[in-house]
Amino acid sequence: MNRRRFLALSGAAIGAAAIGGTTAVFNNPYQYIPALLHEYIGRYTMDADEEKRFVDAFGEHYGLDTMLGFVGLHNLRRHTSMGTAYTHFITDLYERRLVADFLTSTDFLRNYEIHSVPDVKFIGFKMTCANPFARFA
Repeated sequence: MNRRRFLALSGAAIGAAAIGGTTAVFNNPYQYIPALLHEYIGRYTMDADEEKRFVDAFGEHYGLDTMLGFVGLHNLRRHTSMGTAYTHFITDLYERRLVADFLTSTDFLRNYEIHSVPDVKFIGFKMTCANPFARFA
């Protein structure tokens, strides 16, 4: 093996390791899903324990493999624009489910005011009545 081949192979290996490391960081659902929600919904504050409870409930309801698949597909589509019509459909479906489940399982809509940053609490996932404006009197 000559020096050029060694440098080319070591450069490829280092590049692959760097890409694999960044993919592992971005595929952590406890970091990726809250960041995605902040992107879609806007500014809000939520305790780390509350975010973890929401992500756990989302993963428990749809399945951990499905949640990890959604995070991986969304990340892949965002950074490489690769995918098929089916994977784009599934990613869009779980984006809508994520936002809808967040809005119905937290008190975001109750605490929302224009030009303010609401402090959001996790109420419960897929409750019997998920209407945030319902009154039980």
